[in-house]
Amino acid sequence: MQAMEKPHGSIWLARLCLLLGAGSVVMALVGAIGAGQDWWGKLEGLSVVMAAVVVALVALLFSLIVLLLYRKKGTAIRNMTLIGLVCSLGFLGVIGYWVNVGRSVPQIHDITTNLDNPPEFRVLKLRPDDFADVPGRGEAKYAGMDAMERWKLLHGAAYGDLRTVTVALPVDKAVALAEQVARKRGWEIAAVRPDEGRLEAVDTVSLFRFKDDIVVRVQPGPGGLTSQIDVRSVSRVGRSDLGVNAKRIRGFLKDLKAAALKG
Repeated sequence: MQAMEKPHGSIWLARLCLLLGAGSVVMALVGAIGAGQDWWGKLEGLSVVMAAVVVALVALLFSLIVLLLYRKKGTAIRNMTLIGLVCSLGFLGVIGYWVNVGRSVPQIHDITTNLDNPPEFRVLKLRPDDFADVPGRGEAKYAGMDAMERWKLLHGAAYGDLRTVTVALPVDKAVALAEQVARKRGWEIAAVRPDEGRLEAVDTVSLFRFKDDIVVRVQPGPGGLTSQIDVRSVSRVGRSDLGVNAKRIRGFLKDLKAAALKG
């Protein structure tokens, strides 16, 4: 009776490639979801994701080596290695995309339509370190500028399209419409004050469930028949918001103007 042929040793390397590639994706998801569910902190979750990037890089390297050396040793070896390669490449591609986004926007997290007079939070609290780590400290081109001045310069260069918006509604109706739009966008309303022309809300984003605080200020225009609306959106965690706050403000104002025209 013919003895059963033992599997080639490279099958274990292929399994390792699969384990590392798929494992890096699972590891990152666990880190993000765990942080979002408050099983651990946001920074701890980010650390897990960064560790997963290292695992994915190792998986990518191993997969390329195994494919190069053992691609002719059998379909199972090739397929497992390819799956590991695709998993690691896909995950690294996603991370690369967000790294590129991060490089395309300034390292700030407080975004508004009015740099000279940003809306103030009264119910929600502005993070105490909001302007503690604005980029440019000690750099020659920002010489003589304090953190607020550097923030305005960076903000204006990146988000110059964000401006005060005027709608043809009195203040109380504009606030009511702002609340309606905010609820449709899934924001958690923290305060609605038509008499003060103010709305405050919280938006939750990504698997990490990051919390961003928003304040909408509505002021009467000339004659009281129009309203001037400013928005401020601030991330609670992190130095950079990856452009999320500006995108949120643009989307909100677009929806608000469309709703005002319909109404």
